[in-house]
Amino acid sequence: MRRLCFAVSVIGLVTLASQRARAQEPDTTSAAQRAGFALARLGGGQLVRIHNRRVGRRQGVVVSSSADRLTLETSFWGRIEVPASDVDSLWVRGGGHAGTGALIGAVLGGVALGAGGVAVAKANCEGSVNCGEAGSFVFGLAVGGAVGAGIGALIGSAFPKWRLRAP
Repeated sequence: MRRLCFAVSVIGLVTLASQRARAQEPDTTSAAQRAGFALARLGGGQLVRIHNRRVGRRQGVVVSSSADRLTLETSFWGRIEVPASDVDSLWVRGGGHAGTGALIGAVLGGVALGAGGVAVAKANCEGSVNCGEAGSFVFGLAVGGAVGAGIGALIGSAFPKWRLRAP
């Protein structure tokens, strides 16, 4: 029974390890093939940036895409077609930085209004031992955090985030 358990355990470990070992194999696909895979996943109307040696960097809206060709509508050059083999890099717009802006705004606004609440509480306190500074700080922290998060999210969403899809 022990040998059977040992054999099953070894077979299970070998099976798990083989998947991880195969993941470490070098990538044999060419840059053009990787670009073709990325182009095939694009949807119409999507805003993209491409770069190639012949025409440089172009930004436009996807009109059509397949594994071997991309058609873009650009504002300056009109409609252009780019073969997948000519694509050096492909960038896709993916939202903005609203989350990062909200986090930064919440921290800055919360600390600023929290400290302001403590200063107001001290100014209104006339020699009393318990001036309510902690409550003022917590209230200022909550209100400042909420307002700062909203303002930070608005500012962050104005800056687009670009994601590299190929090579």
